[in-house]
Amino acid sequence: MKTLEGNTRHAFLFFFASHIPATLCIDLQALFPNLYHQKLKDLLLWYTDIFNDELMRGPHDTWFRAIVCGEFFFQLPFFFVAVKVLLNTNNYNGKGWFRSACMLYGAHTSTTLIPILACHCANEGATFVEKVMVISIYFPYLCFPLWLAYIGVVSEDVFGNTNTKND
Repeated sequence: MKTLEGNTRHAFLFFFASHIPATLCIDLQALFPNLYHQKLKDLLLWYTDIFNDELMRGPHDTWFRAIVCGEFFFQLPFFFVAVKVLLNTNNYNGKGWFRSACMLYGAHTSTTLIPILACHCANEGATFVEKVMVISIYFPYLCFPLWLAYIGVVSEDVFGNTNTKND
């Protein structure tokens, strides 16, 4: 569990691959609401109504839009890179730039989740069950980045390779 091998690699591959459509279809509506088809707007409205996710329900606070902006410019490109690298780990060096990118992504993303989770905990308009449900949805987006940062810090090679490869 200290390297991106086996089931751990598959879990991260699924995490990043599933995060791409979630970011493109849901999260970015906070930045570009007028660019979305009504069906995706309705999907977001259904989600916010069911789970009482006040952060995803507009209008969005500036701080939240700033976090989503970071997701758009930094995280989303990393999702594509991570999927490509995790699908082809034999072609990449786990000691080089990807290890550094994993640590940066993990630290950045997990840090952004702290105020988001705090807002959900403090949502006075939500019932206890709604809070638990929405926090459960967001929690993997804290755990996986923290886990990835941990892997990058404790592993000399995030793929567990003992031989040297070129970047």
